[in-house]
Amino acid sequence: MFRAISFLIKVGLLVAAAVWVADQNGSVEMEWGEYTVTFPHIGFFLLVLMGTILLSIFIYRGIQAFVTFPRSFARYREIKRTQQGYRALTLGLTAVAAGDRKMAAYHSYRARKLLPKESGLPLLLKAQAERLEGKEEEAQETFMQLTHDKDASFLGVRGLLQAALDARNYSKALDLARQALKLHPKQAWILKLVYELEVRARNWEEAQVVLYRAEKAKAIPAPQALSDRVAIFLARAQVNLEQGARDRALKNLQQAYKYSHFFVPAALSLSKIYKQDNQLRYAAAVIEKTWKGNPHPELARVWEGLIPMRKTRKPMARLMWAETLAAINPGHPESHLFAGRIAMEESLWGEAREHFRKAENLEPSARLYWLWANLEKRAGGGTRLIQSLQEKADSFPPERCWVCRETGRIYEQWSPVAEPHGAFNTIQWNHPHGYNAGFLSDETLGNDVVLELPRGYQANS
Repeated sequence: MFRAISFLIKVGLLVAAAVWVADQNGSVEMEWGEYTVTFPHIGFFLLVLMGTILLSIFIYRGIQAFVTFPRSFARYREIKRTQQGYRALTLGLTAVAAGDRKMAAYHSYRARKLLPKESGLPLLLKAQAERLEGKEEEAQETFMQLTHDKDASFLGVRGLLQAALDARNYSKALDLARQALKLHPKQAWILKLVYELEVRARNWEEAQVVLYRAEKAKAIPAPQALSDRVAIFLARAQVNLEQGARDRALKNLQQAYKYSHFFVPAALSLSKIYKQDNQLRYAAAVIEKTWKGNPHPELARVWEGLIPMRKTRKPMARLMWAETLAAINPGHPESHLFAGRIAMEESLWGEAREHFRKAENLEPSARLYWLWANLEKRAGGGTRLIQSLQEKADSFPPERCWVCRETGRIYEQWSPVAEPHGAFNTIQWNHPHGYNAGFLSDETLGNDVVLELPRGYQANS
């Protein structure tokens, strides 16, 4: 509506101007040397002047187009070649994603020919096509060329990194991942990959630094980051002890225990080193604090060795010492299993039965009934009662143990690294995998874990 009104106003003004000029009287006379040109009316003069100007512009444009035609035609061809080159790139990357080696190689050649000044995407396509054809060495050389491109260097590092991971060359992959992290320091998937490679290389201090950054970038969930941090402190302490750096080991163990009071391996390691240093009070305090939140049979074994000498002279000293720990968490069956076992070993049959009954009320288990059957054997109980207890024990799943959650392999004790496959922080206190069918054998265990880059970041995905 407004445009129509604006157009009518403009037409009206033009008509008004034309009428005004037509109403003016007078003529125009022009002299040029011996020639004289007379225009009888000023309106006719203006019309001729306008026509002359338009003709001059037309002639100028024609001459300009003729003069600049070679350059314009070259520019047109360049634009056309660029369009064809980018289309070849698109088709080539599509062929790579589809696994079409022949088309990928063809469009790679066309892209490089049509885009000679481009050193980024055409080289990437060339490298990916070479990988499809099985020319791994040529592909790595191409990726290396790509790293020299200021704008596309990450693509080269990314390609070399994937090749290193595929070849399981983890030391080279770590160097390349660190380069990638310098280029993109806040990228979550790169942080996570660098962290995993640092862990695999047993670079515990570097892994700890990267873990903090990865957690901050939300590449690793907070609960997992906390668990891994504790495991790294324990791994560092283990290395310190192997190197004879006892003071540093103690500091790392204290840090691990500080982050997780109820993580049994941390409490065990710290209490044992306190015991070795004859700091029995500190060792007992650690066991007591952990027992309150997470009773564990291995904690009980350490507790047995912490009984003060003055208490060993008293009657029933071992049982009283065991019941001291059990009283910290009387609602947990592990407390009564521990106290009942000590009572049985001290031939205190009544006290042992009482603790076993309390454990049965809280949570019956195979270990409870095996201990109880052993008690009745020692106490001279009836054969039928012993058989009944053994049958009950057989009806329950095997007791919890240190088992790798990835492979099902059973370990005698916790370790930050599950050998031989090298998985980090995967050993947990749990029932064995597939306990209904029996324990897993070595033949059923998984092989070495292969690291991969996220699929969403692969050029051929």
